[in-house]
Amino acid sequence: MSAAKSGKKELFWFLAIVVLYIIAIWYVASHDLSWSAMFKAGLLQEKGVTGFEARVKEIETPLSWNIPLVIWYIIIKAAALLVELLPYWIIGMFIAGALVVFVSWEKVKQKMGYGGFGSNLLATTTGAIIPICSCGIVPVLAGMVQSGVPLGPTIAFLVAAPMLNVPTVFMTAGLLGWKLAIARIVSVFAIAMAIGLIVSYWQKKKKGLRHLVKIYVQPNLSREIQQFAYSLSLKLINKPEGLTLEEIGMENKDKIEELEEAEIIEKTKDGKWRLIIRDKSQYKSGCMILPQGYEGSFKEKMIQLWKVSWKLFFSLNYYLVLAVLIAGAIRVLIPTSVIVNFVGGKGLNSVLVSSVVAMLAYVCTYVEVPTAMALIAKGMGPGATLSYLLGGPGLSLPSIAMLSGVFKPKLLLLYVGLSFVGCVLAGYIFNLF
Repeated sequence: MSAAKSGKKELFWFLAIVVLYIIAIWYVASHDLSWSAMFKAGLLQEKGVTGFEARVKEIETPLSWNIPLVIWYIIIKAAALLVELLPYWIIGMFIAGALVVFVSWEKVKQKMGYGGFGSNLLATTTGAIIPICSCGIVPVLAGMVQSGVPLGPTIAFLVAAPMLNVPTVFMTAGLLGWKLAIARIVSVFAIAMAIGLIVSYWQKKKKGLRHLVKIYVQPNLSREIQQFAYSLSLKLINKPEGLTLEEIGMENKDKIEELEEAEIIEKTKDGKWRLIIRDKSQYKSGCMILPQGYEGSFKEKMIQLWKVSWKLFFSLNYYLVLAVLIAGAIRVLIPTSVIVNFVGGKGLNSVLVSSVVAMLAYVCTYVEVPTAMALIAKGMGPGATLSYLLGGPGLSLPSIAMLSGVFKPKLLLLYVGLSFVGCVLAGYIFNLF
């Protein structure tokens, strides 16, 4: 794909975000709806709604065979959700940019390696403390990977952050009881640690992340490694088939391995080292463009922070638009009232059904507890409630759509599969107690 064609696509999705935002603002203003409901919960809601309903109640969108009307409702509900998500999305971009610019890639790699038990536990704990919604976690994840944080701990953080944080613990305890709150904490740590350790093993087995992730941002390398990368690049450009370690110099073995980890060079089947050639122009190898060390003044680093964040913002906007459109379709075709009636009731009061519905229903962090209360009132059992609390904010179709912009299918399948199985197992085990 040419750079011009890629730039046009990125501009198109940026304009799509602008148009959706304007539609949401216009619709709320012209229909005299609640501004706070849209900005806080992404809902199109009449004014004056209070209590738990303020987090779940929306305007009526009756289904009909009038397809253009249904599509319009999907768009306006997607637009309202975009208004709520966009600040988290932008903040996530700047956090990612800060990680890339200010965090030393080499130092993180030296301390964390590929991510052992301690690193995964630290990442899980950090994710459980920091209140960040699943909608803002994708760009942060990109920044963590490119700042040198191993993929295992990164995934552990990804699992823990939307499923659990301090406010949701106290909200769960206050409204649903401490027993369920403690079960939620234990379950999240178990799921996050299991996935994190498996991914850490994968990364250790095969250096580099190109077989697991799609994104590439130039890593923050030291000046010494930059200079070595530049001189090696000049040699490899003239000899694209690669150089042996003996030709490069045995004394440079550690530097070679570091550049391999940074996905600047790769080892061929015949044992030679060559430049990594990336298909898409925005993912060019760091050898074609000198890797950035970001060792300038604070002002220069802030300028670089803006550039990196802006680049990430443009490259991932398609997945944000896709996510809100999926969520809008879910809210129109499967409204919350239908979900409550479906999952609630003793006949369908099962952990498995609850986990499936959690994937189908887009539930932002902090909304899952009020929704769970409505489900409990309809007869949902304790195990199914726990599964819903875990899967609702952490494992939904819109979230999976956003993650597909970062993960390759193998990693995405592992994340979704183990998270889903973890939610189901947590619910069944909780029922035993």
